[in-house]
Amino acid sequence: MTPYWLFGATAFILSVAFNGWLIALARRKNWFLPAIRSRDEHTEPIPRIGGVGLTIASIVTIGLTILITPSSLNFTDQNYLGIDRNLVGFLAAIIFLGIVNTIDDYRGLSWPSKLLGQIIAAVIITSFGIEITSLSNPFGDKIMITNFSSILVIIWLIIISNVVNWLDSIDGVAGGVSAISLMTLFYLSISVAVSQPANAMLAIIGLGATSGFLVYNLRGKVFLGDTGSIFLGFLIGVLAIISGGKMATVFLVLAIPFLDALVVFISRIKDHQSPFLADRRHLIHRLLDRGYSKRAVLLSFYALSLLFGLIALNTQTLGKFFAIGLSFVVMIGFILLGSRKRPIIKTNGSG
Repeated sequence: MTPYWLFGATAFILSVAFNGWLIALARRKNWFLPAIRSRDEHTEPIPRIGGVGLTIASIVTIGLTILITPSSLNFTDQNYLGIDRNLVGFLAAIIFLGIVNTIDDYRGLSWPSKLLGQIIAAVIITSFGIEITSLSNPFGDKIMITNFSSILVIIWLIIISNVVNWLDSIDGVAGGVSAISLMTLFYLSISVAVSQPANAMLAIIGLGATSGFLVYNLRGKVFLGDTGSIFLGFLIGVLAIISGGKMATVFLVLAIPFLDALVVFISRIKDHQSPFLADRRHLIHRLLDRGYSKRAVLLSFYALSLLFGLIALNTQTLGKFFAIGLSFVVMIGFILLGSRKRPIIKTNGSG
């Protein structure tokens, strides 16, 4: 297992270094410092450049892995110039996305332009052979996917990318929950039952780079930006389908963000508004507006992601199915918490 942690540590060190340099550069040049918006929780401009550092650290580490131990990232028996075919598609997609979303983080793009970029990146993914061949069925044989595989991949990647993107509202949430997702996928991939070493390597590289970003993000020094959140969404989404389906596992770890995105999406359409409208309808904002602290909200999301991740690692398809049902119950509880004001307990302390 040493090589996994070696490359994970490399990604972590590079992410810390790149992010530290980019934060200083952004403040010195006044780059990536957007004005405060009404829905924001921070009160002073903070560089929205963490995703750039995270993405660069991941790509550089992947490059080093290819140079040092190329077989560690072989997902198929096909390659281009010595690089695995699936990996070439993934790298092409995230580089394209990185360019589009860096422009968005710097000066802003319309949501149709960003959505088009995600669709193009997802098409690149499918063009290099990454597909969904079947879906798990808790009550019988697998559901085989034939003619609609590419369409399903595109829909899946767009959904999960925006779920992670919409989760990015307070320091540490999107990065931390993504790190838990990647850690879960890593342990699942190295398990005897699954045994997908290339998936494990890509997951640990992503985990290392995300952890390096969190060193600054948890202290309020940098934001993920769309560059980072969309990258993490694509990385998690691809890991869930490459070399065999792990979609139920990803859904479980991201269950609350998934359901929150669904509720908000439907409520916006119901109010005759764009489903991609930025506002404070998301669960995190609703809980904060009801008086719950950022720390309490952050730890709640971490705890639930860890809980569902452990369930995913220790259950089969039927167990995951019932756990998904449990996530609906938890989501209802969160909605109730967010719909009423938290009692304020007054104390007479002497300090």
